[in-house]
Parts: sequence; C-alpha cells; structure tokens
Amino acid sequence: MEEKKRKRIPIEGYISIILLVAMTGIMFTGVIFRYVFNSSLSWSEELSRYLFIWFVFISMSYAVKEKAHIRVEALNRLIPKSIRPYINILGRIGWLVFAGFVTYLGVTYAMTMTNSVSAAMKLPMSLVYFGIPLGFFFMAVRLVFQIGESIKNPEIEIEEIHDDIDEYVKED
Repeated sequence: MEEKKRKRIPIEGYISIILLVAMTGIMFTGVIFRYVFNSSLSWSEELSRYLFIWFVFISMSYAVKEKAHIRVEALNRLIPKSIRPYINILGRIGWLVFAGFVTYLGVTYAMTMTNSVSAAMKLPMSLVYFGIPLGFFFMAVRLVFQIGESIKNPEIEIEEIHDDIDEYVKED
C-alpha cells in the first residue's frame, strides 16, 4: 500500500491557525455576551480586529511558502519558454525588494506609535502595527529561499505552474 507523504506545515501556518481560532473564539464570546447576557465586552471587538491584522500579515508569508499568491499568467504565456524562469526570478526579486521596503517602513511606523495606546484595551499601538513588518519580513525570508531554489533549478517551478494552466485550458 502506498504511504501518503505528510505535508509539513511551516511555523506561519501554526501561528495563523492560533490567531484565527483565538479571533473566532473572542468574536463568538462577544456575541454571546451581547445577545444572551445583554452586556457587551468592551475589548472583544478591538482584540479581534488586532488579531485579524496579525493573521493577515502572518498568513501572507504562509501563502508565499505555498505559492498561493495570485499571479498574472497571461503575460508569462507570451514570453518564450526559454526565458520564463529568469523573468519569474526577476519578478520574485522585485517582490523581495518591495517586501524589504515595507518591512523597513513598517518598523519605522510601529516605532513612532510607541506612545499611542488602543481605546479599550490600552495596548501599545506599536504592538498592533508590528504585525505588518513581521509579516513582510517572514515573506521576504520565504522569497529568498524561493529565489535560491529557482536559481538552482529554474525549470521545476515553471513546469508546475504551466502544467496546472495547461490542464485548465484543456478542460475548456
């Protein structure tokens, strides 16, 4: 019998799951308190919003690892197959530069927010905004690894992407 290989979930996946479960539990608790006990929790909506911010930015990195971000493949199909891998590497390098730039801006912005606190929970807003540069930093790290893999073996990724596209096109 063929044994299935278990897919290893990266740390960002576990963090995202924890954030999503916590956010859902807090929102559910807030709804129960509001509609069952006629008493709202002042902090539940705020905390859910901040957890959602962290969830989105940490999950970006997980999506990079899984190659799940949206791509424009129409242009890629117009480029000759011989140079597609190198164009994709250049695209990833541009994405890496952008991620590095947003990481820098995010840290700078989060540091300016050290004296601000949230309304209900009195959390330092720098803690809330630090999720942005952290997510983009993780994304940049994942992109560095993907660029390295693409440089070592540029044909693998292109074959995977275009096999999926070819299957989709054949179905129409």
